[in-house]
Amino acid sequence: MGKKSKQALTTSEQYTWGVIQEHYEQIPELSISKLAEIAHVSISTITRTVMKKGFAGYSAFRHSIREQKTFVADEFPSEVLDALRKNEEELIKTINNISPSDLEYAVHLLDESEEILIFAHGLSLNAANELLRKLQLFHKPISLFDDFQQMVYYAGFASPKTLIIVQSLLGESEGINQAVEIAKSKNGKILAITASEQSTLTQLADVALVGYKSSYEVNYFDVDIHSRLPLFVLGRVLVDVYSIYRNGRIK
Repeated sequence: MGKKSKQALTTSEQYTWGVIQEHYEQIPELSISKLAEIAHVSISTITRTVMKKGFAGYSAFRHSIREQKTFVADEFPSEVLDALRKNEEELIKTINNISPSDLEYAVHLLDESEEILIFAHGLSLNAANELLRKLQLFHKPISLFDDFQQMVYYAGFASPKTLIIVQSLLGESEGINQAVEIAKSKNGKILAITASEQSTLTQLADVALVGYKSSYEVNYFDVDIHSRLPLFVLGRVLVDVYSIYRNGRIK
């Protein structure tokens, strides 16, 4: 692992990936030409998109979906099944959405850093706390901040060897993004863990690990209780791969 090899999706490829996500369940039965017709893009655009997502081509992508076991439990009421499938959908699509080049670069930044700051707020703080505990095992100076004023203050002391890891579901927190901009002005490195590919945060970040958030919500309260499952999954994958790298099993 070493230099950044990120292959960012173009605007048309981001749109194409969005269409693929919308028709995820139908992909095993859709030919590439039929999908191109649905998305109103070329076959080559679909091929480039899935290859940038780490697949050998559209056929390999279709095969990976066919191989996935879906959750079936007819004894549950339909509302409960919807809730279960929501979590299954977020888990599977988050894993499929991980870019190998982005993950490799994130591990590189983690390894090269001399100081790590984690920024998170609200329910995202739960995923950030888990990430903090695991990264502490690697004996690097690391701190977690959930207060916007503290984020801004400590961002002002960032250096090129400082890695700021931001866990934010939608990536549009003004307080966090303000601190990120300050850290970038000090040449700090930014790793975003989020579920929004086109957010302000992902545009500011040096690299972003982007998960999938289901549009289905089981929410009977007037407060933010949106699922942070994508943030937990991405944080765990990051630590697992970094641990493998540190143990010399990835060159």
